[in-house]
Amino acid sequence: MNRSALICLMILMLLGSCSRQKTGNTVIKGRMQDAGCRMQDAGCRMQDAGCRMILLQELLLEGSANLDSVVPDAKGDFLFRLKPAETGLYILRLPKLAPLVLELHPGDSVFVSGSFLSFPADVIITGSQASKDLQAFFKASAVNKSGFDSLENILITHQDDPDFAALTLKLDESLKPIWEKQRELEINYLNSHPVSLTSLLVLNHSLSLSPVLTFDLDSVYFLRLDSSLGKAFPGNQHAGFHHKRIIRARQLQQSKEGSG
Repeated sequence: MNRSALICLMILMLLGSCSRQKTGNTVIKGRMQDAGCRMQDAGCRMQDAGCRMILLQELLLEGSANLDSVVPDAKGDFLFRLKPAETGLYILRLPKLAPLVLELHPGDSVFVSGSFLSFPADVIITGSQASKDLQAFFKASAVNKSGFDSLENILITHQDDPDFAALTLKLDESLKPIWEKQRELEINYLNSHPVSLTSLLVLNHSLSLSPVLTFDLDSVYFLRLDSSLGKAFPGNQHAGFHHKRIIRARQLQQSKEGSG
């Protein structure tokens, strides 16, 4: 095979690969506004495609895997097509901003609209109710976290004060309702989404590095989610990992009871 024929063959193979990446029965499309302002805030040049890139990733048990990336057009429109074998959790990322988590079932068509200036806080999601509700959960949790962290920072900065013990008792009274509010937020979500992989993210959500729900105190939610996800998504990596955690938690619980 001569050099020209080899080059043509490589080009055809590359085009075929790109074509396969752009096909699939599952679609994520949307529009991002304020592209020009975002580029300036991010310290990027408008002609720098990397600053306008939206990255699609799949959330794995450990980390995430890059699947595709697109640069929105002049209107801010973008489109991803994929062909997932099963229901999964996916991430949209923009430069220097927090990620947006989406639950996608094979055949879903999800539309995401928002702004480069406020992504993902003010994103509007249609076509995936669980993804929409998860985003609302994260937004409400951020408010609780901000209040909780502020009070904890007061304790840290005054830990050498002579009246630190009294201050601790006073701030504990203020921390408790925030903790209870977050706990109620998580329980309400779990009750409303018993057959959603997003509930795993909520179940493992933490406030100030401490899990709000634990197996020892809240096993009913762990066990119920294990049962419902195992039936709805047999073989799913996230459901399977949660099931293994339940087994380990039960073994540890039995061990504690036996040694007691």
